[in-house]
Amino acid sequence: MNSPFRVDAETEAGLHTLSIYGELDQGTAPELRGALSTALGNGNEAVLIDLSDCEFIDSTGLSLLVEAKRRLSEERRHFGVCCPHVDVRRLLELTGIDEAVGVYDTRDEAAATLGNGSSRA
Repeated sequence: MNSPFRVDAETEAGLHTLSIYGELDQGTAPELRGALSTALGNGNEAVLIDLSDCEFIDSTGLSLLVEAKRRLSEERRHFGVCCPHVDVRRLLELTGIDEAVGVYDTRDEAAATLGNGSSRA
């Protein structure tokens, strides 16, 4: 059985993190779009999307990640995705999005890199 979708937001040490739970698809993407809009308007913080508890992502979700990366890059802000989930990670790799947005194995790795103002991507 699939988990209900939700987005949890938190800001700590200059890093705005959006944790995704459940399936990110066309039906749930508007909820993430709203949370991203808040994060993008939230000053100078770097933004991390944590997909640790994301069970599935479709093309709509993938396009949201790419769009967020593009907008933050324009503002010279850092962006990354934490994705240890094997199936979701494989999709990011197959589509090349892992290289485009900057994917980290763990949330701690992402926070250490993004929180100090550097970026892999």
